[in-house]
Amino acid sequence: MPAPTIPASRWKGAATWSWTGITPPARFWTVTLYDPDGRLVPNGIGRHAFTSQELVRRSDGRLEIVVSPRARPGNWLPTGGIERYQLVLRLYDTPVGVATRAGRERPMPAIIRKACP
Repeated sequence: MPAPTIPASRWKGAATWSWTGITPPARFWTVTLYDPDGRLVPNGIGRHAFTSQELVRRSDGRLEIVVSPRARPGNWLPTGGIERYQLVLRLYDTPVGVATRAGRERPMPAIIRKACP
């Protein structure tokens, strides 16, 4: 089941979001945090992305990346406090394709708002 699309008007920079689930099959993938102009988001720890090889997975094999302005345990992507940002998932060497519509029903992680001050 594909993850739902969240309208940009519902994203809040001060909120804590969780990107949770499994990714489609791929030899390698990255998820990167960008500002609305496509630049890496500056933050105090210099973390802008996770790769499939460095991510710490839960015991059931699922992943969770927490996107938040405040430090969180586990796989944390800091937003640096900016109001708007975007997450970009890149799949490398994968049977999933837009042009061929292959893998249209492949699982995608869900994006869930955890907390919003």
